[in-house]
Amino acid sequence: MQKFLYRSYVALGDSLTEGLGDTDFTRNRLNKGWADRLAGILAAEAKQFGEPFEYANLAVRGQTIAEILTSQLEDALRIKPDLVTIMAGANDIMSSRRNHDSIRALLRGAISRLHDQGIQVLVVNTINPAHYPVFAVMARKSREMSDLIEAVAREFEAPVLDLYSLEQFGRMSFWYDDLVHFSNHGHAMIANLAAEKLKLSFRLPEESYEQISEPKWGLFETLRWFTYHVVPFWSRRLRGVSSGDRIDPKQFDLELFEPSSEAFSTFVSPGTRAKALKAVAKK
Repeated sequence: MQKFLYRSYVALGDSLTEGLGDTDFTRNRLNKGWADRLAGILAAEAKQFGEPFEYANLAVRGQTIAEILTSQLEDALRIKPDLVTIMAGANDIMSSRRNHDSIRALLRGAISRLHDQGIQVLVVNTINPAHYPVFAVMARKSREMSDLIEAVAREFEAPVLDLYSLEQFGRMSFWYDDLVHFSNHGHAMIANLAAEKLKLSFRLPEESYEQISEPKWGLFETLRWFTYHVVPFWSRRLRGVSSGDRIDPKQFDLELFEPSSEAFSTFVSPGTRAKALKAVAKK
């Protein structure tokens, strides 16, 4: 992917992109989640050239690919940012009604329309749910969804952030208490991997994987997880309601976004930064 100075960014997706699971998300949704963290890195990059940076996060928890690549997509096309990320499919894996042909058509149409507007697109595949034994039955479905996403992205030469292959997501420390959303460690890692895929010069500081302690998980934690997370989930499913009902996107339109102080002080390396600045300055 060619080096590019992004001045605006829109994130499309579900709860994983909205930022659920990040530190204190339940009290304040703003500046939380991997997409918001990536926006901080992009803002730091733009600031180096004296450029303002704008960001919108249209992700809503519980939404399917059909919802993300229709209503959210239309808003992104209206906004016309430099960059759009698409992370979708987690809520379709659980559905027995999923239709790969329609999903493929929706994703093709979305990338095509975004590219026609001159918008760069970064696609994110689905994770391998190997961190807890009860999720093992979903591994094949997740692999199929990831294969579909990657195949469509290749047709358009769109870069893919491959979460499915990450071994780190086999560790409980990269997951929130509900075991379906990323922890703060997971969100930070994804933001940095996206920055690498986009060839950005900045990164967020991360603890070394060896220093991240694994949470205790025994019978009490399992019962608590079942009571507070599994039962409400299946209750919603039986009632035909979504966790995203009556939830609005946290940033519906482009707003000026200040660079993260962490991202602004963290470079890949002085040499990489100098080369990146020189390359962008030529464009």
